Amino acid sequence: MERARARWTALVNGEYVIGPAVVAALTVGVASHLVGPTRGDVRVDVALASMGAFLFGLLLAFTIVRTRERLALVQDLVAKGDAALFSIHQMVVVYPEADRRRIRDLIDHHLTDQIDYRLVDYHRATPSYLALTGAVMGLGPRTAQEEAVYKELVGLCIGMGEYRALIEAAAGQMLSPIEWSGLLLLLAVLLSLIAVLPGGTVLGALVVATLAGALATLVVLVRKLDLLRWHERVTIWEPTTRLFRSMGRDPYVPRLAITSGRYRPTGRVRVVDYPDQYPERATKVVTVEYLGEGGGGPLRSVPSVAPEQVVVPERRGATPLWVAGEAGDH
Repeated sequence: MERARARWTALVNGEYVIGPAVVAALTVGVASHLVGPTRGDVRVDVALASMGAFLFGLLLAFTIVRTRERLALVQDLVAKGDAALFSIHQMVVVYPEADRRRIRDLIDHHLTDQIDYRLVDYHRATPSYLALTGAVMGLGPRTAQEEAVYKELVGLCIGMGEYRALIEAAAGQMLSPIEWSGLLLLLAVLLSLIAVLPGGTVLGALVVATLAGALATLVVLVRKLDLLRWHERVTIWEPTTRLFRSMGRDPYVPRLAITSGRYRPTGRVRVVDYPDQYPERATKVVTVEYLGEGGGGPLRSVPSVAPEQVVVPERRGATPLWVAGEAGDH
């Protein structure tokens, strides 16, 4: 049951491309060959197919442009946020070892927290973001150099807040059920109409089957764009992997992303498993593995530990913050 549910979820989320395209092609091709000469007036069928193709093409083009612009905006903002995190990671070098390690651990915790959730649920990582920015703003500079760096750090935190607000606003603009209903209804009508046009010929059935497969692939593309997963390997996973390695940390990748082929990292990687259904992440288990061409094996398991309450020294109204303890670091 769990496996069937996982496969159905993957299908709905656009993880499978070849399967839906093949099913659509076979269904339309076989239907076209079986209908044969029993179709109605071909002139009426052609007119209806032309209208359906025009409406479907118009709606599809508008949808792709809209979702593509939204995806590009979110990817650009995520890249800026990652750049700000790396800048904070490098700039805290002027602070004492304890402060430096605490801030860098919070950066790592925030990055892994973002990965634990889907990009369309970016707001779920807000607690770790607030813990990080609160700790940064609660730093107590003691020298002129620390004071100068502190001002830059505060500016970076403010900028990250703006990026997050824009990402959350853009990520929430998914296609509505009405838009999906209209798109899928027009697709079904169009496939039904083009299936009767060839008149039962084998060559015609092959042509409409190919066309049906192409249309199904375009709908899967729209689904990937809507879920912000189009080109995620080169725009999300690879930059994030480089960011982790630049900070001296092992990349953090969900096992599902690896097994599904969405991303295949190499080298030492923190592979995370989620025993519970999304979005429950409290029971996640992180395993450090070495992944290469010959496969990989677990090195050690790091169970998830709830954050502990740590009091930051008072400065300008600083308050207790929830930060990840060392026992729960990834």
